[in-house]
Amino acid sequence: MSHATAGRRILLLHNELTPALTMTTALEKAGFHVIEGNLPDLALHELVHDPPCLVLAAEGAGGHSVETLTRNLKLDAFLGRLPLIVFVRDSRLNDIDWGSLGVDDFITIPYSPEGVVHRIRLCLSRLTRSLDANPLTRLPGNTTILFETTARIQSGQPFALAYIDIDNFKSFNDRYGYGRGDEVLVVACRILTTVVGELAGPEGFVGHVGGDDFVFMSRPDTIDAICQTVIKRFDLVIPDFYDRDDRLKGYIDSVDRRGNKEQFPIMSLSIAVVTNERVPIAHPGDVSKIASELKKRAKALKGSVYVKDQRSHAIDAFSETTDSTVPLSD
Repeated sequence: MSHATAGRRILLLHNELTPALTMTTALEKAGFHVIEGNLPDLALHELVHDPPCLVLAAEGAGGHSVETLTRNLKLDAFLGRLPLIVFVRDSRLNDIDWGSLGVDDFITIPYSPEGVVHRIRLCLSRLTRSLDANPLTRLPGNTTILFETTARIQSGQPFALAYIDIDNFKSFNDRYGYGRGDEVLVVACRILTTVVGELAGPEGFVGHVGGDDFVFMSRPDTIDAICQTVIKRFDLVIPDFYDRDDRLKGYIDSVDRRGNKEQFPIMSLSIAVVTNERVPIAHPGDVSKIASELKKRAKALKGSVYVKDQRSHAIDAFSETTDSTVPLSD
């Protein structure tokens, strides 16, 4: 199989209402590779090594209603994990309990083969976004972050990208539990999305790398205001997440990663800002390398700070004068 169809195999379970030849021709013209079959006769061991990316199933395939067909597919340990689009007669739409059916989309019969191609592409695109999204914050994850970073690099336009890390988050989790920690992450998400939306507008982007690590992007001329406002709002609300005694002390007693007792201050933000204003950035990996160095410097400082990339040379000439550190906490 060619690289063009790798990962683009579609399993088609059809009946006489969905002519396989017409469907297969349209799908293969669009770059998909079609496997036809019926549930009882499928050689699943052959599919496992090169799995389909999606199942197209027509009501009536194998003599089954769409409800029975869907249930049988979802009960299968292998096929049940794949996105599923079903073909149904227009007259049946109001008879089906779509909320409990467990399908990803439906196509009414009669249909146009070109319309089927569009629905498949939309379904796969939606699935990619859904799988990439962080389940807690619903922010886009690493796949989208990489795509967005690459797009901005390739555009050649000035951009700024900021990595955010919540300092002392682990000790807070250990002290108060993951439920309370999740509340902090949700609030951080709300602050970030609100501030970036207010100050960067449609050119802004916010992503969730995972855990207590976030990313946002904007034009370089708005990045300072965004960092300052995010820090101000975070520092204002975060003490309220602590019990009164810990809040008054200004720290919690916990253990470090080696199991030693230690006092951990109230959570703060370390922000590393990378831009292509002075020196071009050629690859997303360059962004990560620069940000990693800047984040180390930010985390070595007390309180909430953001550290800006001030390189005048490429990253292999990283020197002691590559950052501008802006502390914003008392």
